[in-house]
Amino acid sequence: MAPKLQRRPAGMRLAHQFWLSLVVPIAMAIALYGLFSSAHRKQVLRDEATAELRNYATLLQAFVESALQRRDIALVRRRAEHFASAERIQGVAAFTREGEAVFITEGVKREQERLEALARRAFLEGGDIEEPTNVAGQPVLVRTVAIHPSSANPPLVAVLVRDRHYIEVLESSLNRGLAATGVVLLLVSAVVAGVVGRFTVALPARAILSGAERVASGDLDAAVPEKGAEELSRLAHAFNTMTWSLREARERAEREEMARVNVERRLQQAQALAAAGQVATSLGHEIGSPLNVIQGRARRAADLPGCPEHLRAELETIARQSERITRVVSRLVSLARPSRPQQGDSDLRRVIDDVVAFLGPECRKRDIETSVECPRDSGSWARVALDSDRLFQVVFNLCLNAIEAQDGGGELVVRVLPEHDGPAGSRAVCFEVEDAGPGVRAEDMGQIFEPFFTTKSTRGGSGLGLAIVQGIVQEAGGSVEVAASPTGGARFRVTLPTVAPDAPSSRDASSSVDMQARQGEEASSTGDDGASLAMGPEARGEARTGGTEEGQKG
Repeated sequence: MAPKLQRRPAGMRLAHQFWLSLVVPIAMAIALYGLFSSAHRKQVLRDEATAELRNYATLLQAFVESALQRRDIALVRRRAEHFASAERIQGVAAFTREGEAVFITEGVKREQERLEALARRAFLEGGDIEEPTNVAGQPVLVRTVAIHPSSANPPLVAVLVRDRHYIEVLESSLNRGLAATGVVLLLVSAVVAGVVGRFTVALPARAILSGAERVASGDLDAAVPEKGAEELSRLAHAFNTMTWSLREARERAEREEMARVNVERRLQQAQALAAAGQVATSLGHEIGSPLNVIQGRARRAADLPGCPEHLRAELETIARQSERITRVVSRLVSLARPSRPQQGDSDLRRVIDDVVAFLGPECRKRDIETSVECPRDSGSWARVALDSDRLFQVVFNLCLNAIEAQDGGGELVVRVLPEHDGPAGSRAVCFEVEDAGPGVRAEDMGQIFEPFFTTKSTRGGSGLGLAIVQGIVQEAGGSVEVAASPTGGARFRVTLPTVAPDAPSSRDASSSVDMQARQGEEASSTGDDGASLAMGPEARGEARTGGTEEGQKG
């Protein structure tokens, strides 16, 4: 049962993370730019105001010194008024060392005391003073300039007052424009990032997530569109490839499992029929002779002269019932004895490949490495005179025994040997099945092919597999041998005759064998002397071999 998937705590979506990763840096960049830009503009404006005020101070110094040299105070006042009327100049004043106002314009008369104090500081410090202050509630920039007209005139200190409020107004206006521009840029960036993130990240990632959830729930038909960013597109392609591989693996596993179930069912039937064949053969042999004696004695007694009629009738009844028992047992033996195998023409290499492929999952489960060693030109001579079904049974039983003998991993080697001369000048081909298990003990070598002999009784072994193999191989005119492998495991060598170039077709051989089988069954069922029940060693061996073969094939 698949574990129930637990829903993880909800977190931020990938699209939102992508959107924030783009928008937040842009917003921070705009904000930092605004801060630095505002500070820089403010400093630039202040520097410009200071430079402009210095220029005015230099001009005022030159004009006043020129007018005083002429001793024209009226000209000095006119020039002072002229300077006071300049843009952003609020007023001009001049003071002597004693604090007497030489001239002062209307715009700054109310601040005469503050300006006088500033002039005194300039006299005391012996240099120009420049500082921001407030005049009439407005921010201004004040600068002093020393005036030395001549030795005959006392020195003066002129004070210029320049408006500074316009800087704050201009700075505020520029900041509002910059903020509006930043907001618009941020909104445009957010919209673009949202649209791009949706179509390149969000939708492809959501499709992949949905496909992964479907696969997790068991739906391997899930497919996702391969679009979006390059990495997500490649991820979607890899996801689709993975689901396709999983579908193929699942279908292959289902086919292998179905084939395995069919083979297991056939093996169970083979075991049941093999056991029934052994029991039926033994029963027929043990009961046949007594029944023949009872039937013969009853008929002779009935044929004796002077036998009473009622006794003759009883004896005839005994004889008929004995014949009935004979027929019942004969049918039981006929049921356990299969029809003779049909001659066939099988490709040994192909059958070996089919068996190894079929047992591949079991080998991987047990960590067993498989290999097939076969000459490249085997297709031209490795064709044996045995139908493919029974050849499959032979190879399958040997390989299955090799696998079950290696619980802790190992190797399975199937080796096809070159064609060689067989008995009576025929051609034969050999193949070997070799494992790296514990091997076959020396004391078991002589009885390993006997029916019901097994070394796997604790693991459910029936002892019929090798008996079936030997029966099929011997009936095909071949042989099977067992020996130790170089790795310490077991090595089974099977020799089978190859197909003669002038061999009859499969259909003719099948018809001939079927006719012989029907003739044999009729002969065994029509005998009155019960010979079909009194089977000798040869007949018992034939019944045992036939029973095991039919069971494996069924």
